[in-house]
Amino acid sequence: MSITATAAPRLFAGKRGLMLASILFLNFVVWLDSAKFSLLNPFWSVDLHLTTAQISSVTASYLLGYFPLLLLAGIMADRIGAKLMLVICICGVTVLSATMAFVQTYEEMWWRNFLFGIFFGFLWAPSQRLLSVWFPGALNARATSTWMSSCLVAGVIAPAIALPLANHLSWRDAFLIVAALGVPALVLLLLFTSNKPEKLRGIGAAEIASIQEEHRGATVREKLTFRELGRALRSRSVFTMIIATAFATTPTWLSGPWLPYGLITLDKVNPDTVAWVSPLIAAVPVVFGLFNGSLVAKFFGGRTRPWLVAGPACGALGFLMGVLLDNSTWVLWGFFIGAFAFLCDPMFWGTVNSYWSGIARPEVTGTLNGASAAMQVAVGWIITDQSGKWINTAAEGRSQLNTVWIVGAVIFALAIIPVLLSREVRVHQAVAATSEPMAEPSLAAGDMDVRT
Repeated sequence: MSITATAAPRLFAGKRGLMLASILFLNFVVWLDSAKFSLLNPFWSVDLHLTTAQISSVTASYLLGYFPLLLLAGIMADRIGAKLMLVICICGVTVLSATMAFVQTYEEMWWRNFLFGIFFGFLWAPSQRLLSVWFPGALNARATSTWMSSCLVAGVIAPAIALPLANHLSWRDAFLIVAALGVPALVLLLLFTSNKPEKLRGIGAAEIASIQEEHRGATVREKLTFRELGRALRSRSVFTMIIATAFATTPTWLSGPWLPYGLITLDKVNPDTVAWVSPLIAAVPVVFGLFNGSLVAKFFGGRTRPWLVAGPACGALGFLMGVLLDNSTWVLWGFFIGAFAFLCDPMFWGTVNSYWSGIARPEVTGTLNGASAAMQVAVGWIITDQSGKWINTAAEGRSQLNTVWIVGAVIFALAIIPVLLSREVRVHQAVAATSEPMAEPSLAAGDMDVRT
């Protein structure tokens, strides 16, 4: 039976819109804080007299702290509540970011960035858990894609904020100024966010009823038992998709330290020039993310797998083009590595939350997003930590970085295999259920899906 199109509710209507806005601003601030660290490595690495190996080690140290907290924060979001996890995140990130402005040695910067990663880990899964509860069905893909754009736009704006501050004041001043944005983010979070719609102060009964109707009348549970969380992990498709998330967007972490290194350190591009050109380049995935959710719902009958494949495919092609264009103009080189390859983020992460809600249930998306993100960061930490050893100093200019991009392209391509092995899910299935999730179909069933 075909899917019947219905009028799409507005994302930013009512109290739900304020909740979404507070989540978007919170994620923007935290990702901006993270982006400025890698972006300013040409400044703090020189000030601290670091080698290329030490640069990659310091940059990767936050991933080492980030990785274990992702799964833990996801489980705690499902068991205790997502809002508390986000409060812990913004408080810790703000304090750690500010204290980085006072480091004097490699060891101090390594440990501060490691601790920053721990608090950063409380952001990802709890944010998506709240979106699954507040925005069910096809609306979830739109909300999640918009959320992904709020994360990416931080990378777009970061050069325009951080580079001029570091270039005309100091990198330490840049750290302090960006950290201060955590204060209004915390205030908005406390005022306009709750774990369930009915718990938000000032929300009307009509809006609560509308959200419940979007969940097909089923009650969204605030907390689940460990047994219920464990049951969701027994699905074959959950397992294969978690493997896919380990590789699908991981190589983008390589762009953090090495894209500005290639432009500013190797190509000697003026940091002020990079500051205004980089946002124009990086705006491509951000703008696409605003439409990704609508595209997922409209094309391929609402199926999610085509978009989960297209994302890493764009990443692989973008990195390979970076290798082929290593002697071209730096704008074109930066476009494929920093924009085209980054289409993987809105396509994959803007869609996979709907996949989790459909293959299991919205109430377990914290755990599933935490598990998948933990896998991604585990791989990301390894390749980022090792990437400094792949720099070919015997080569000239940006070609020194070619091995980095080749490794990234291979990892992108590997992600497509487990996606194709996973069961198909339509975005219209991403709603609460009155019963436990269905058992995993047999392999012979192919990509059987439940149609509404």
